[in-house]
Amino acid sequence: MPDSNRYSTLAVEAPRRFDYWRDVVCQHCLKADSEPASQSDFQGTLGVKGIGPLELYTLSAPLHHWAREQDHVRSDPNDDLWLGFTRQGYGQFEQGGRQARLAADDLFLYDADQRFRFSLGGTENHLLRIPRHWLASRVPGIEQRTATVLDAHRPGVLPLRAMLQQAASHGTLGEGALSARYAETLLDLLVLSLEWQDLTITHAELDLHGRVMHYIRQHLADPELSLERIAQAHHVSTRTVTRAFARHQKTPAAAIWKERLEGSRRALERGEAKSISQAALDYGFSDFSHYSHAFRKAFGVAPCTLLKRE
Repeated sequence: MPDSNRYSTLAVEAPRRFDYWRDVVCQHCLKADSEPASQSDFQGTLGVKGIGPLELYTLSAPLHHWAREQDHVRSDPNDDLWLGFTRQGYGQFEQGGRQARLAADDLFLYDADQRFRFSLGGTENHLLRIPRHWLASRVPGIEQRTATVLDAHRPGVLPLRAMLQQAASHGTLGEGALSARYAETLLDLLVLSLEWQDLTITHAELDLHGRVMHYIRQHLADPELSLERIAQAHHVSTRTVTRAFARHQKTPAAAIWKERLEGSRRALERGEAKSISQAALDYGFSDFSHYSHAFRKAFGVAPCTLLKRE
């Protein structure tokens, strides 16, 4: 997209201004129904700017209302996530049964792939379009975080505001390496801010990850070791275990697989396993051929090369 574009309702005659506004915003953002809060002359401006792979929209307009319904989601499929920043704005946002009243300097998320209702007015309202995979892979359950104002007293929120404001006010950011790094830093700050929003849960999940890893290492020989077994042993849901591991960019299944292979390798190197079949069975592998193939893929050598001979 071009680095920066700007649109104003002053470019058209007064009776057509809101229709023009609705068309421009729908074209650049998302399809939705819209209506003004009053019938007075509508004056709005929209700025569009690229920040690496992100897109930043700055809206200044009187209070008006948007409704993205299920037919819009079907006709205009879009799974991007959006970060809103009401720099000098106000309004209300509803999605997923949650409702957020918006005041100046509020930050909030919303999901283009779900219905929403959005009332917005004021100046310097910034909307940042974020490809879903950038956040979903780092913040489990991100769709449950929409329509909630971020607590500004938590770490990360104030510098995130500042970076958004600087991006909006800077003349050009372009699409080069510096722009991409700016986008990455924005997203790092957003992830940090979201993690700090619920510090108790974050600490509990970090502790859970450590306890689960200890449990895995103690039960490597159990062929029935699984996500379900781990969750049951720790009295939590499978989703909670998965979320705790996602914060470390891995899955419980991958962790089990890695620990089993590394454990069998240590057993072979130390002479604790007297045969390939013992190394496999002691660490939860019942298919010897599959074990040998996985071992070679992981370590670049066949397990027999590490087997100590009497």
